[in-house]
Amino acid sequence: MNKKKLLIATVFCLGVCNYCFAGPYEVTLNDIHTDKGHIGNSCIPIVSSDGDDVTIKSDSIITDMTVVIRDQYGNVMHQSTQTVGPAETTLYVPNTDVDSEKTTIDLYYDRRHLSGTFDE
Repeated sequence: MNKKKLLIATVFCLGVCNYCFAGPYEVTLNDIHTDKGHIGNSCIPIVSSDGDDVTIKSDSIITDMTVVIRDQYGNVMHQSTQTVGPAETTLYVPNTDVDSEKTTIDLYYDRRHLSGTFDE
């Protein structure tokens, strides 16, 4: 095998290993809408993803948080109402098809809408 092919094969293998063994990563949330007259709970939760698991936690307790996770086509893959706090809330959201994977997450609580994108 010549050096060029060996280098390409090595780079490919490292990329695959990096993808397979990548640990959880944090999802950045953007404040889409907050009713300025009623901020309520001003705490921003932390969302992370590790494979099919989506974890949400917050410094303070947030009740009645609606969680909506969509695929790249805008189809809802998961929707639920959660109570989130310092203890992690973990949601199991598997990819439904070969070409359908979780892409966005929206959190609704206390007249607030936060949105983030999964970067898997």
